[in-house]
Amino acid sequence: MSSVKMAVILAAGKSSKFFPPLYDKPKGLFEYQGEVLIERQIRQLHEAGIGDVTVVIGYEKERFFYLAEKMGVNLVVSPNWADEGSLASMALVRDRLGGSFACYADQWYERNPFLGFKPRGRSVRMAQEQTDATREFVVDEAADGRLSGMRTGAGSGLCMVGAVYLTPEFADRLMLLWDKERSWLGTRGMFWEQFWGRHADELPLYAWPAPEGYREFDSLGDFGVDGVLQNMDQGAVSNICRLLGCKPSDIRDVEPISAGLTNVSFTFVVASERYVYRHPGASSSALVDRAAEVVAQGVAKDLGIDYSVIDISEEGWKLSCFVPSERKFDYNRPDDLAAGVAQIRTLHRSGVTCAHRMDMLAEGERLQGLASASKGDIRVEQAGIHEKVTRVWHHVELDGWPKVLCHNDTYAVNWIVGPEGPCLIDWEYAGMNDPMADLATMPVRDGLTREKYDEITSLYFGGNVSFERRRHAYGVAVLSSWYWLSWALFKDTLGEDGYFMLNAWRALSLYTDLALSMYESGDQR
Repeated sequence: MSSVKMAVILAAGKSSKFFPPLYDKPKGLFEYQGEVLIERQIRQLHEAGIGDVTVVIGYEKERFFYLAEKMGVNLVVSPNWADEGSLASMALVRDRLGGSFACYADQWYERNPFLGFKPRGRSVRMAQEQTDATREFVVDEAADGRLSGMRTGAGSGLCMVGAVYLTPEFADRLMLLWDKERSWLGTRGMFWEQFWGRHADELPLYAWPAPEGYREFDSLGDFGVDGVLQNMDQGAVSNICRLLGCKPSDIRDVEPISAGLTNVSFTFVVASERYVYRHPGASSSALVDRAAEVVAQGVAKDLGIDYSVIDISEEGWKLSCFVPSERKFDYNRPDDLAAGVAQIRTLHRSGVTCAHRMDMLAEGERLQGLASASKGDIRVEQAGIHEKVTRVWHHVELDGWPKVLCHNDTYAVNWIVGPEGPCLIDWEYAGMNDPMADLATMPVRDGLTREKYDEITSLYFGGNVSFERRRHAYGVAVLSSWYWLSWALFKDTLGEDGYFMLNAWRALSLYTDLALSMYESGDQR
């Protein structure tokens, strides 16, 4: 048994290296070798006679509530977990720090390190030599075991890992310094180790060798193949097995691709073939018409525009063959640009329709309304530009161009230049729209010049670009800019990727007055 009787487990944060839409839980609730990480650690504390355990929770806090009844722990909520670090979490339970262990929720010990622990009047932190210490806090150890010289970015060295035991004197001094400095710039967001490093001379801390078999999980790969599958949304595993006629154990080499702008995707191997599985992202229901995507994806497959897809559902998942990218799609390569524009033209001439109609003005208004819930009333701020965009919309509609099936998200990243030529992927924004929308998206999202947009338009029409066609193309560029600006504002409220915002604003500024001048004054520019 341990002479320590209390412990605090820090579980408030959200790991940026994991993808919640796919794994749908905080990292401390992941399973490894059949046990939930935080449950194993609580059980080991209990086995050591430490019955008074407090868990500080924040991100997805409700998922930890069951621990109070199942394992008899105390729960404390960190209300500002998104902006504060582990030091602020410790301050919430300052009355329980002295004479306690402080642990992180995602640590795993093969053998119980708390059994028989004797503090001997010292604060001690587990430490371990690591050959790759670039993501760790590295320290120096004196002959008597005292730690100092905390730093980050070292290639190798003695790393602070695992649990820490804090004497009452250490905890009191730590909180006294916190009270003095918590208003200082950056302090609230600190890891407690960083704060200790600032005051190592007055907060004596000694090395406690990490036990053999200690593990921490900095990425999905650390869980191993079985661990990744065990923690994955089981609907994804079931879909893969059904479509490929395989067993879960046949799925190997799982690698996340990205957290995506709308979805989450990962690659995997079955029977020596690599595939891509897409899982719908958290914000996709506000942005995507899945029925339209299924229609457009089927057309793209039949026409050879997207030769990667195997199957897709209106629930949002998709299974594709992995297409190796030979290089990036390049607007300045005539063969790339000609092939991409030809695919767009082929899609538009397919004659296939769907029920979803993409009105870029109305959809932009809707997204700005959603964004206003956290950004203030954007619609008031954008009233002047909205009036101009609305005028452009009326002119474009009066042109009477028929709506066609469009991809609506045609920019360089969505073309994979594979061994069979460009493959246009990611059809979730598909719907009936003005054909120029698929051309305008390229300069709007990728920040291309007006001259490049003119080149794209000329390719589409085979060089026959009349004044009316060019004017119409500029008008649609205004509507596309409005939509993607609104999209970026909405995504920004979710803390997700909004890096198209500036490009969209620049395009809106460039084309709005130009299009109005061409429509309303006959300007031939």
